[in-house]
Amino acid sequence: MLYLKIPHERIPILVGTNGEVKREIEIKTGIRVLIDSEEGTVDLDETFAKDPLFALKVRDVVKAIARGFSPEKAMDIIELDLYFALVDIREYTGKKPKRIREMKGRMIGKEGKTKRIIEQLGDCKLSIYGHTVAIIGDYVGIDISRTAVDMVLSGSKHASVYGYLERKRREARTSKIENIYEMDDDKL
Repeated sequence: MLYLKIPHERIPILVGTNGEVKREIEIKTGIRVLIDSEEGTVDLDETFAKDPLFALKVRDVVKAIARGFSPEKAMDIIELDLYFALVDIREYTGKKPKRIREMKGRMIGKEGKTKRIIEQLGDCKLSIYGHTVAIIGDYVGIDISRTAVDMVLSGSKHASVYGYLERKRREARTSKIENIYEMDDDKL
């Protein structure tokens, strides 16, 4: 069994209307989701799991919902075989609420520009909630996006972060093209 603690205000979102979200998770994976709304704890019973890996995937889905993602986006972790990463802003700022707010603002950027660019060029989804930045994406996207988040929180100029993301995107495209040509050569 896996145990998680989530914010009380996110429990209704995890449960869903008439238990829809919880039921959908249980049906797709065979993992039983037990929620104690008083304590804010979630227990995952993997006894009847369809695949042992689903326990870890469901843990990530619950964490994603707890850190601000919608259930639909969080379910992509199971459905599209994506991954989840979490960055704690306090590791960069300490525990002062004012400093955490400033860094959240820096992460979001003016009118959401920084968040949007990281999502587009890093091919991922971000959620900035509480004192964390949560990321959902494929393995490469998570790595690139996590580095970009680290750069922003470490104080790098936004232009440097955008440059890094554009360079990584070009490298990924080049690598995909090379792989396609290699596959074509193998067929000859």
